[in-house]
Amino acid sequence: MKTLSITLATMTIAMCALSGCGTGQDRRAATSKATATVPADTNQANRDLKGIVASLKGLRDSDQRADLKKLHTGLQERAKTLKGSLADVASSSDAAVVAGKEQITQWHQQADTFTDPELRNASNKREGELRKAVDALSASNASLKALADPFEAQLAQTLGALDLDLSQPGLDSVKPVINALIDDAEALGSSLTEVSDQSKSLYAVINP
Repeated sequence: MKTLSITLATMTIAMCALSGCGTGQDRRAATSKATATVPADTNQANRDLKGIVASLKGLRDSDQRADLKKLHTGLQERAKTLKGSLADVASSSDAAVVAGKEQITQWHQQADTFTDPELRNASNKREGELRKAVDALSASNASLKALADPFEAQLAQTLGALDLDLSQPGLDSVKPVINALIDDAEALGSSLTEVSDQSKSLYAVINP
């Protein structure tokens, strides 16, 4: 539901870009609002990722007495939760980038009308700071996607393999993949933190 709301907000921003609606303060407020939600989303995704790691370790380290079905079901549920929280991060951070780019476009167009060189230079400097912050968030979004997509795919395949052979021998056969997922989770968590940090930097540029 949250992802749908953010998607609708992104569409509204895009429509404003085509129609030229809103004042400079409106555009600033839109970027601030979109950016402000990103850290909470990344924090939630990082918590969900830690839950995944705990479940993976629980499976990997289980003994003959373990209830493998219960462990498998628990990992499945956490995988679904992580999928949703990662989607929320992608939606909110993408919305922040869209809002920021629209603000840059309108800022540049308006600044070009300034005839006073000092005003234009000062405005261009601030626009450059905003552009740098938006580009940094956009780059961190791309890096996160490059890590999240294969992680989710590998996790889904591992769950599928266990579903076919939910036994100690079946578990033993996928332990190397489980260990790789645990290792990859660290890089994914760092990438989520980077998205959060870049969104905070963008917010700070807008709200100095």
